[in-house]
Amino acid sequence: MTRTFGAFVLLSSLLAACGVGDEGAESDNRDTQLGILCNAMFLTSGTFTAALPARPADQTGCWPVGTWTFTATVDSNECPAAPSLLGSYSFKVDRAVNPDPAKDIGYEESYSWLGDQAMFYRLGVTSTADGCEGGLELYSADGKEYWNFKPLLLDNGTIGGFGEFAKYATNQKL
Repeated sequence: MTRTFGAFVLLSSLLAACGVGDEGAESDNRDTQLGILCNAMFLTSGTFTAALPARPADQTGCWPVGTWTFTATVDSNECPAAPSLLGSYSFKVDRAVNPDPAKDIGYEESYSWLGDQAMFYRLGVTSTADGCEGGLELYSADGKEYWNFKPLLLDNGTIGGFGEFAKYATNQKL
């Protein structure tokens, strides 16, 4: 029994020393692979001002029509200096009845970023179990700084949520 146990210990230590999965650990680092120099996380909070068309009485779920305004505060930061933040962020969601009868009857949404257009990249809203979640992506002029905000419109009309920031070595907005 001792001899079997000794062989097991020897075999286990050899396998552990082998370093399975350790090869190229640097290449497994997501930040290094993507050229990310540093990251930060934000918390968002704000207000929502509903607009027309108002939610129909029989409609449930996400109804994002209106103006979303929120601020962001740094929650965690791995950068040498905290990322710059605007005083507030704002976008508008409009909804109209789909005019194309060949398509499913429903609504078409349009989104308007109400801030610096040079920073704007992408905007949208999706329905989640917790409410409506916005997606606002912004870049610095040189494309090396990226802000990704996920404001969450809650049932009580307030905005919560989070965001993230990444600083890149090269322009990402090509």
